[in-house]
Amino acid sequence: MKKLLLFGLFFLFTAFVLVRSSDGGPLIPVFNITQEPDVIIQGSHGAALTVDLSFGDTEVKAWLEELKTPYPLIFADPAWLERSPDLVELIIDRNIPVALLGAEGKRYEDEPKLLDEQIAVFEDHFGRKPLYFRTTDEEFPKTLQKQLFEAEVNALGSTMRWDGGKLPKKREGLILSVQHHQEERMDLKKVTELLSANEFLAIEDVLFGLETKERKFP
Repeated sequence: MKKLLLFGLFFLFTAFVLVRSSDGGPLIPVFNITQEPDVIIQGSHGAALTVDLSFGDTEVKAWLEELKTPYPLIFADPAWLERSPDLVELIIDRNIPVALLGAEGKRYEDEPKLLDEQIAVFEDHFGRKPLYFRTTDEEFPKTLQKQLFEAEVNALGSTMRWDGGKLPKKREGLILSVQHHQEERMDLKKVTELLSANEFLAIEDVLFGLETKERKFP
């Protein structure tokens, strides 16, 4: 029993080290957070902001240049990555955490090779697989969950989507998502105001609950 407990503690410690390098550098996608195919929609501590991004050039560049740590997690659309090499460079240079934004969930049932193709695009730009993946509608069919698990990419949804309205009262582990697409586009100035007015944590701190400082939200 004692050996089992020690192994469990070792695994948790190792998992965190693998997720985030000791100097706060890039995410290292080498393991699954869940023990079986599943979708993460909430953490255990604080609140994190994620931004689904598939549209924009000049205004996105200005926004990325002004971002301050702790950065939100950017879910980038593969087609946007292909047409935005300068912004990819900016994300890499500023060490902004980036994940993969996919298509609607149902497409992965109809197109079994789609996920692998999108992961390949992400790898081509960042030299690694994404640690997190999200569909645009946050629907994750069982077949997709299994594909992601086998690829060691974590399915990350959100606790709620923010449309510019009032935020909920403090809720531990909140994962907030904002959409910035051609059809559904949140003004990035509002996102900046949201970041300035609230204390958000890095996604790993929210998922693993390892942040020890008291934070207020909102």
